[in-house]
Amino acid sequence: MLMIDKTFEVITEESAENGESSDAGFSAINEKVSFRDLVNLMAEKYTHPSQYPVARSTRVWFTSEVDQDYRTGEYRSESIHFSSDNPTFKAKYWIKAMGFAGYLRDQRVAA
Repeated sequence: MLMIDKTFEVITEESAENGESSDAGFSAINEKVSFRDLVNLMAEKYTHPSQYPVARSTRVWFTSEVDQDYRTGEYRSESIHFSSDNPTFKAKYWIKAMGFAGYLRDQRVAA
């Protein structure tokens, strides 16, 4: 099992005018997920890597599509991160999950 942290960010019209979010923080810390679940999360829900091309690093996080609450006008996104509380050897599984989710293909071809 790997541990991931989940964060969220909420942006309103007013906060966007100031270039800030209205609310942000952690929605889960050290949530345990299987390798298969992590690959599925990266491939299906959290499909936007924090950088492109994607580096083979645990510093890369993945963000969901932005959802809008049509009643309030708020925009909310969530991200998953490799938990810093994972043992060091688990980093290779985060990187392998990125490959299985399809984010490292371009680098394999170029290498």
